[in-house]
Amino acid sequence: MVNVILWMIADCEGGYWGIMDYKGKILLNNLEWIGEFVGNYAIFQKDYKFGLLRKDGRIIIPAKLDEIIIVDSNFIFYRVGNNWGIANSKGYILYEAQFNSFIKLNDSLFLITKGGECDIFNRCEGNKFGIINKNGNFLVPLKFDGISEIKDSFIEVSLNDAWGLMKLNGKLIIDVKYEDLFYLCSYVWFKENGKWGLMDLNKKILIKPKFFAINRIEGSNFIKTKIDEKWGLMNCNGKEILKNEFDNISYLGEGYFLVEKNNLKGVVDSFGKLIIDLKYKDISYSNGRFILYDGDYWRFKNIKFNYLEFVNGLLLAKKDGFFVIIDTNGITLIEFYYDSIKVFNNFIFAKKSNYWTLFNTKFEKISENIDSFIVFENFLKFRKSGKWGLISNNGNLFLDAEYDYIDSLDANGLIRIVKDGYFGLFDLNKGIILKPKYRFIYRFYKNVYKLITENNFNYFIYEN
Repeated sequence: MVNVILWMIADCEGGYWGIMDYKGKILLNNLEWIGEFVGNYAIFQKDYKFGLLRKDGRIIIPAKLDEIIIVDSNFIFYRVGNNWGIANSKGYILYEAQFNSFIKLNDSLFLITKGGECDIFNRCEGNKFGIINKNGNFLVPLKFDGISEIKDSFIEVSLNDAWGLMKLNGKLIIDVKYEDLFYLCSYVWFKENGKWGLMDLNKKILIKPKFFAINRIEGSNFIKTKIDEKWGLMNCNGKEILKNEFDNISYLGEGYFLVEKNNLKGVVDSFGKLIIDLKYKDISYSNGRFILYDGDYWRFKNIKFNYLEFVNGLLLAKKDGFFVIIDTNGITLIEFYYDSIKVFNNFIFAKKSNYWTLFNTKFEKISENIDSFIVFENFLKFRKSGKWGLISNNGNLFLDAEYDYIDSLDANGLIRIVKDGYFGLFDLNKGIILKPKYRFIYRFYKNVYKLITENNFNYFIYEN
């Protein structure tokens, strides 16, 4: 396959796209648009329809489709009207346009829907579900009313208001006959006659249906079970950890559970052993430490506070009207002085009167007398005396507070900066790449920027 260049010629009426090789030979032209190549293939547009072409300029699928999505170099979804079909990169139609929708489940599997009644927005009721791979083979037949997420190559399937379990090779493991069902760590919880029981993958009943409700505790392989408004706890293979005698059970993490009875809370471990007596109004946990609330005060290491919570592995506390930061060993990191404290992943802001002080995670002061701030994923903007500055997410000062405006990060990782009414560009990795000397800058196309100078001449610059 030849190496090619995409090119566009624009005029006052619009423009057209084409492909040339590196010797300047035009392979294809007069197209309205050409997308980026995926492997050796790209989508093109002509007469408001879409087709598929190769790098050598050969048209694989003529421009007669309403939409094309290239999954990889040999698997393509295409749309005609409101229906989707599937083709390969040779232009061979694997399935005519007949499906309502598709959803990517992972790198090789897709959930497909078909049938039912659809409105003008393609919202459908009564449609059927199946799962297809990138070879075009249906692993789960397109006949089910509902399909759950994939778990260990198993999938829960629904038909005519009944549920069963199927492997991704299409083999039915548990018959589709239960009111509800879900798979967890090689066992199957099933609902029959309004109650839940447990079976193994060979359909052997381990616990007869007796639970009024069951809930998997998020982030664990434990199951809450309910009988007569009381909750108990089991592991995923049905071993009882706590009897059904609690008003509520929730997971704290690292094998600890918060249990509640008669509005009082305590803690048990994953073996059912009581760690903290049921005598507190609230309990929080983080990194092997508990904080306890008795209704009047929060306690940590027998020290009383008016307010206390875990924030990013630290403790934010309030006492006598002032806030403090302490670590989980009880060591004070920021003293009792501030009226308010906000903790982010890589920053701590402490407020006194109307101004903020910025600390890094080493509790070193980075900047003081800050009016306001905005936190982004990779950096933060802060304002002092009406001017903006920029700090990295690890606490390094990028730009002093001397700019009229600092924009958010664009798709190329660049930030527009404005100083004394002039625009520049800033890169988080390289620093200032264009000093503020332009009347205006805007992103023209992908990584091309239009620069307007004092004399209104237009320039173009690539990111690099």
